[in-house]
Amino acid sequence: MPGLSLAIRPVSEADLPGLWAIEETLTGPWTRGQLAEELHLARGWGWRAVGEDGQTQGYLFGLSVLDEAEIRKLAVAACHRRQGIATRLLSFVFAQLASDGVRRCFLELRAANAPALSLYQKNGFVIAGRRKSYYVRPADDAILLEKLLVAPPLANF
Repeated sequence: MPGLSLAIRPVSEADLPGLWAIEETLTGPWTRGQLAEELHLARGWGWRAVGEDGQTQGYLFGLSVLDEAEIRKLAVAACHRRQGIATRLLSFVFAQLASDGVRRCFLELRAANAPALSLYQKNGFVIAGRRKSYYVRPADDAILLEKLLVAPPLANF
């Protein structure tokens, strides 16, 4: 089964060329500078899914403030889509966030991105709102999503 040997690792400066190779294939990609800036955001975090060959197959950036988090970017290389990589990244991040005391996670996506909406809804997100004409290239609305995170169980003393 694909993705069984997948490892989740923190993103570093050295990983940026691999991330950029994925990013430039996306609709409305971030610039190289925007990717690099994610590594220096106060309260920001980034994780990448690495295959057996050491190559980045997907990545996720976000930031946390108090008990809330925002997923700012989730991307998977086209040749690795529909293999569970995005779900593995999300599950990993949800566990990290919950253990850090984060209780709500937000994100926004293009209204036209039905596959992403389906992915997020399968992972517990619900629609929380819509921003008309939010995206410019190409023009599109933004759908706002929210997920409530479960606190990890308390240890028995």
